[in-house]
Amino acid sequence: MGTLFINNLNERDVNHFTTDIGLYLRRTLDVPFKRACNHFTNANIIKLPQQYDLSDEEYFKKLEGKRIPLSSYPLMENKNNIVLERYPNLDKGMPYIFICNHTCPEDIETVLNVIDRNAYLVLGSIETLKYNPEIYLLWLNGVIPFDILDEYERMMLLEKMTRVIASNSLLIFPEGSHNYHPNKIINHLFDGPVNLGLRTNKKIVLITLVRDQENNVSYIDVSNPIDVNKLDIHIQDYYPYGEQNEKYFVKSISSYLRDKMATATYHIMERHFDSIQRNDYEDIDNYFKAKYIEEAFTKLKWKHDAFKAEYLVKKQQEDKDYEEVVQTLYKLQLKNPMSYINEQYKDVIQKSNDYMQKKIDLDNKNVELYMRNYWLEHPELHDDPKELIKKRA
Repeated sequence: MGTLFINNLNERDVNHFTTDIGLYLRRTLDVPFKRACNHFTNANIIKLPQQYDLSDEEYFKKLEGKRIPLSSYPLMENKNNIVLERYPNLDKGMPYIFICNHTCPEDIETVLNVIDRNAYLVLGSIETLKYNPEIYLLWLNGVIPFDILDEYERMMLLEKMTRVIASNSLLIFPEGSHNYHPNKIINHLFDGPVNLGLRTNKKIVLITLVRDQENNVSYIDVSNPIDVNKLDIHIQDYYPYGEQNEKYFVKSISSYLRDKMATATYHIMERHFDSIQRNDYEDIDNYFKAKYIEEAFTKLKWKHDAFKAEYLVKKQQEDKDYEEVVQTLYKLQLKNPMSYINEQYKDVIQKSNDYMQKKIDLDNKNVELYMRNYWLEHPELHDDPKELIKKRA
């Protein structure tokens, strides 16, 4: 059974997806709402001593890289422990654009528990809106749902966010989906938060979360506010061949913010997680891929094949170009390479095999693909397996 009353909230226009009284009530009743959230999500928030006078750069330079044992924190069994390592002294009553990395199924509720003011959640999951009962709690907090695959809804999102940010804060996960990429600490960010900051003169606050699933601890770092209108950004530092225009200026700011989030992630991992050796694993990529799949299908219940939207990530042009080359050359494989015994064909055969391996590597890192394949291979996960049409890439 789907959700009722608000399951078409994404289709409502700028004037009707929320109300002025709704914005006011969520803003003024945020403290008791957060207390209720802390209780119902079983949160144990551990706030560390703060140094408000330090810039982000000064803070990270002062950190020691030593491993901090779990015993250093007053963790509680059977609680969702949240170690809030840093939180800035934000202006009271001022709306901010909070942006967070997308790391695990618990990240939305975890972050909403620690933000010190109401922040409407920007939600790109129509599957959640229509079928997950948790959407009612998100609606109570304030939510802007949109279909990430719908061009018109993506366009209207900026207008909706502009309306909300005039009085209430926003929480955005600009990676688009959970980051299960084996090589990227932070995925490329969509440019919506930067465009909104430039348009409204509201400051951006970076939230970086790394979760220790085994010990049920989330580590969170919250940056000082960033005024994107005052950043001294040089496009050539991020896009050496980019044009000197507004598009690449915005992309460069997004890359700058991504770098800052990656820095925070690295420092959290360095101090709270043991290092592992690739040589200790027969296939480290598949080992972690299996853990991602287990985590996703244990904690998230999909009614439909929504994986294209749920695991949509931003790709740079060079990523798209590389994938196109690999896909094209993979299709040009020799039908029967063993029939070519002439020496002149050996190089062609080798290159054909190389691109076959590159294609396999791309598929192994395609989260949408391997999540869908797992879902299709397990009929017990579907409401009506008889209606399922098997798809293969």
